[in-house]
Amino acid sequence: MRASGFKTPRYESEERISSFAKSNDIHENKIVLLNDSIEQKKALKLFSNSPGIIIADPEFNRLDFQNKKENCSAPVENLLMSLCDIQSNAIYYTDSNLIAFKKSKAFYKTSQNKSSSAHYIFFLWNTSMGKNIKKIKAWENILIEHANCNYQTYWINCDYMAEWYSFKPGIKIRYKVDRK
Repeated sequence: MRASGFKTPRYESEERISSFAKSNDIHENKIVLLNDSIEQKKALKLFSNSPGIIIADPEFNRLDFQNKKENCSAPVENLLMSLCDIQSNAIYYTDSNLIAFKKSKAFYKTSQNKSSSAHYIFFLWNTSMGKNIKKIKAWENILIEHANCNYQTYWINCDYMAEWYSFKPGIKIRYKVDRK
């Protein structure tokens, strides 16, 4: 994990997440903090066949832009550069997990008072990503530079929150790696 740039995961607090976000130029009004470990499991399931990004249309149908068997981000940069030019023949599919997420309290809090968009882009991240957060920031920067249509980005934080488990923020999470 460390060789790949990841940090040791820790139980986090909103303050620690906010500090990490500020240091990586992630705007707070785009961050979705999950309410509990159940929502976290649902978010992780939502992104399970994804390289950390989901693109949806106004009805929250998911854009199919990658091979489900591969967790590859190669097509993401090209897709984001031409997001506004996606043809009507693009393949979208209904994802019940994404529809459920749209109805969740966590998303509702962040999306209040925002108008509808042509595209919704969701990034999955956490503070233990370390320098790997730069890949997701690069995706957002591609959007800023190339997309001139109406879109909204949301940063879905999947850190384990200390308050969920009654731990002090900053304590390392103990985990076991299965080696097969």
